[in-house]
Amino acid sequence: MEHRVSVENLYNELRRYVELRLQRLKIVVVEKCVYLLAVVAFVMVAALFVVIAICYFSFSFVHLLQIYVGAIAAYALVAIILLCMVVLLYWQRRRWILDPIARMMIRILIDDEELK
Repeated sequence: MEHRVSVENLYNELRRYVELRLQRLKIVVVEKCVYLLAVVAFVMVAALFVVIAICYFSFSFVHLLQIYVGAIAAYALVAIILLCMVVLLYWQRRRWILDPIARMMIRILIDDEELK
């Protein structure tokens, strides 16, 4: 009889342990998803403000250049500068965009504390 009681206790404790581990896993997943969504939202808002600022700076640069080269040439020069910036961004996309995103995802999803 005592053997049966200890097996039942062991089964109940093991079941409780598995339930607690699953609850902890759910909490960790939700925490990481919330952090990831917060980062994505921040980056999107920051990117929007950067685009707006670039528009204002480019128009002010066009107005400054109009004095020296005329309106058409000023718009063309600003367009060339912006296209060169896009090409530079494309050439450096791995270093400036992909690698930082990969490091952030690794930091979020693979937590060193959980591996220990």
